[in-house]
Amino acid sequence: MFVHIDHIDDVLPHISLADGFRVLQRDGYQVVDYAFVDKDMFTNPYALECRGLKFDSLGNLIARPFHKFFNLGEKEFPQDIDFSAPHRVLEKRDGSMIHPCILGDDLVFMTRKGKTDHADLALAHATDGALDLCSNALSTGITPIFEFTSPLNRVVLGYETPELTLLAARHTHAGNYLTHDELGAMANEHGVSLVADFDPIVNISTFTSQARALEGAEGYVIVFDTGHRLKLKADAYVLRHKALDGLSYEKNVLAWIAQNAVDDVAPLLHDQAREFLLDYAGKVQASVQTHVAQIEAFYDANKDLPRKDFALKAQEEIDKRLTRVAFAMLDGREAQAEMMKIVHWATHSETRPAQIRDLLGTEWTPPDLSAVKD
Repeated sequence: MFVHIDHIDDVLPHISLADGFRVLQRDGYQVVDYAFVDKDMFTNPYALECRGLKFDSLGNLIARPFHKFFNLGEKEFPQDIDFSAPHRVLEKRDGSMIHPCILGDDLVFMTRKGKTDHADLALAHATDGALDLCSNALSTGITPIFEFTSPLNRVVLGYETPELTLLAARHTHAGNYLTHDELGAMANEHGVSLVADFDPIVNISTFTSQARALEGAEGYVIVFDTGHRLKLKADAYVLRHKALDGLSYEKNVLAWIAQNAVDDVAPLLHDQAREFLLDYAGKVQASVQTHVAQIEAFYDANKDLPRKDFALKAQEEIDKRLTRVAFAMLDGREAQAEMMKIVHWATHSETRPAQIRDLLGTEWTPPDLSAVKD
């Protein structure tokens, strides 16, 4: 099922750098990854491997994390899958995918993107047993794969203590996965937490309904003995993750404010993200109210002037971006609604919010949402 890879030149002929794949040059190593997902990208087994493949500076393969696998129903419909084939159902944890790698003479941790702050944080919390597991596995040509969860590395769900959980392990060059029993033996030998597993699927409709109704969990990964994998996420998790993703862009947050949806989104976020959203929205709404009061005062003082004189005074006394609000009041519309139209205008591109930040009295530095997800 999996292709043998020794060198980056084994992979590059099978992918197009113009279609979303990329080779990232790092300090002493290279990463082959994809920038976005398109329905026509993953058309061959080499392309499926391009999800954080690591090569040294000479192009030799040095680590092989998960291949690209899909949501149940994304590429295969449940009714077309033989769930009587040997498989396991594993917990899908909500943290950062971590794998070890040897750079020079050093054992380092990497995420899909490479040696990142999240990877360094995971390394700092690794037990001696986990480090021994990594060293032993790498020396025998195996890439172990972990999930790092921590209060300092929160994605959607909260975890009270830092932990590395062993998810899988692959023969680095051949690509095949160790069986769950082999993985369990490896975890037991080194005193490392092993991902939880559950009963195999008997009725896929029942399983799907129960999985999507989960609360306080991300979902499941279905792992067949062949190495084929599928994931299924809980509806509540998906909704929360989309809200969290939306928080990465200022235009999205302004859209929630303009649509009076902040109260709907905030409960979906964890504490840090929710505090950021409410603080930013509060500043915007306070600025809007200040401008509304000023324009209403201007209107009350000048509404009886001829329209031409009203326009001249507005140009002298009001920010030119707000004169439309004053004229709207002359035409019988409310200043509040017109101000929110200006906020809404800024939601139509990623560059527009910067054009009214001074007007709204805001700055934009979103919370760190960079934890790498599978």
